[in-house]
Amino acid sequence: MKDHYSLVIIGAGPAGLAAAVLAAEQGIDTALLDEQPAPGGQIYRATEFIPAKRAGLLGTEYQRGGQLVSRFRDSGVDYFPDTQVWSLNHRREIGLLHARAPHMVSADQVLLANGAMERPVPFPGWTLPGVMNAGAGQILFKSHGIVPGAGVVIAGSGPLLLLLAWQYLHAGVKMKAILDPVSYTHLTLPTIQL
Repeated sequence: MKDHYSLVIIGAGPAGLAAAVLAAEQGIDTALLDEQPAPGGQIYRATEFIPAKRAGLLGTEYQRGGQLVSRFRDSGVDYFPDTQVWSLNHRREIGLLHARAPHMVSADQVLLANGAMERPVPFPGWTLPGVMNAGAGQILFKSHGIVPGAGVVIAGSGPLLLLLAWQYLHAGVKMKAILDPVSYTHLTLPTIQL
């Protein structure tokens, strides 16, 4: 790890990977830092290691993630997985922990690509066994091929929830309901048969 880079990108999800590839193509001295052990973020989690059949169930957009990760691996960007960033100041000095050792790295520019964040809302029963947020459902499916049995109810709002419902349907999960409190009266959505 060098002490200084032209560009440091924090986050190896879709945005961070795409930015790193583009920067490398422009000849920019770039480092990519990420807390996870492999690139891809939540959306492209485990894309380098997933069996082809499961990747097919996750859809063509997920499969494109494998191509992006491959382009990133070939880009020559300095990549630091398993890295926790603990500070970033106005001088673009980044405090981080990599390989169990603290480091300070400076950059001409810093790009934060730290991804989306789930914000679960507590409700009665939310800590019971089998109740989980959409991100946890995706981690189990993508990383381990685990999907719930029959009787699934998906509740909440947002694109990740709808993506998980689509992926579960393609994996053969029988769902009782998809509950979304957001009004989509201004959109034309396809009907999903459960």
